[in-house]
Amino acid sequence: MSKESLPYVIVFTFIVAFAFVFVIAFADGVTAERVAQNQKLVATRAFLNAVGYLEDEPSEELAKFAAEFGEVDDESIIRTKVGGRDILIKRFSGQALWGTVSGVIAVDESVSEIIGFEIISQNETPGLGGRIEESWFTQQFRGETIPPEGIIVAKGEGKPDYDTDNGSIDGITGASLTSARIEKIVNSEISQLRKETAR
Repeated sequence: MSKESLPYVIVFTFIVAFAFVFVIAFADGVTAERVAQNQKLVATRAFLNAVGYLEDEPSEELAKFAAEFGEVDDESIIRTKVGGRDILIKRFSGQALWGTVSGVIAVDESVSEIIGFEIISQNETPGLGGRIEESWFTQQFRGETIPPEGIIVAKGEGKPDYDTDNGSIDGITGASLTSARIEKIVNSEISQLRKETAR
């Protein structure tokens, strides 16, 4: 069979494609467990950071709960006590500009203050909307008072807003649509948490 004939090209292309698919499938199978473990670790770290326990050593009970947090669905609202304070913790996911953003939000039991906010995964543009997972952005939520109308993620000024009494977070410069989607996601979660406490 000539190397320039159509049947040769088809057979050769099929063999090469099959070999690549086999290698990729094999690599996926070999690394699937490790990827799942890493995703669970990221969720655990986000949980501990959202409740303020990365610097301090969490209690054994809280550490055990945090390790199981990766299994918690987006509809569950967890009530727990951290540092003698009753808090509500919720895992969330919502639509940002380019894909789904998932994370953790923790509030006090009256849903009047955000204890912490962390991003677990996102698909936004690197260097722009992808900056929502950077600590300078997420730290703005820590201790933020929640006004009745919800949190505002303002147009990016280029500097973080750490005033915890104004209900406002500085958005990301050049990523106003992603910032607006984060505002919508956060306020939707706050609304659900308020409904939980009203029961």
